[in-house]
Amino acid sequence: MGSAPDMGHSCRSRPPRGGRRPGSGRWWAPGDVVLVLAVAALSALLIAQGLARAGAGSSPRAAVSVNGREVMVLSLQEDREELAVEGYRGRSYLQVAGGRVRMLDSACPDKLCVHAGWISRPGESIVCLPNRVVIEIETGEEGPDVVNR
Repeated sequence: MGSAPDMGHSCRSRPPRGGRRPGSGRWWAPGDVVLVLAVAALSALLIAQGLARAGAGSSPRAAVSVNGREVMVLSLQEDREELAVEGYRGRSYLQVAGGRVRMLDSACPDKLCVHAGWISRPGESIVCLPNRVVIEIETGEEGPDVVNR
């Protein structure tokens, strides 16, 4: 046989600890308001700093290197009709226009670097292996070495 239910306890519901009853109105304490306002102010400050950094010094530039050694850095904001770079096998000619850069001609047999066309986004590059010339687009700021797309 089973045990009989204990009839000695009342069926009244007890208020939760802290003395507040559900539905009694205020479910927050005055300190909660201060905490929420502090988090909102900190978030606004961090967003403003991020926007300020994004606008400052982030104009792309082209770094030109020969045989692994950087020989010039070109601003993509200034148009240049023809720039000569002395490579391993001879001269390579570059052009900067409209915020982009391309290889006009190079002293290599297959001209794959010339056929690469214009580049303008950070992380893009043109490589002329026979002449050992590399053009790489970078941002104007120091940052991560990896670009995810």
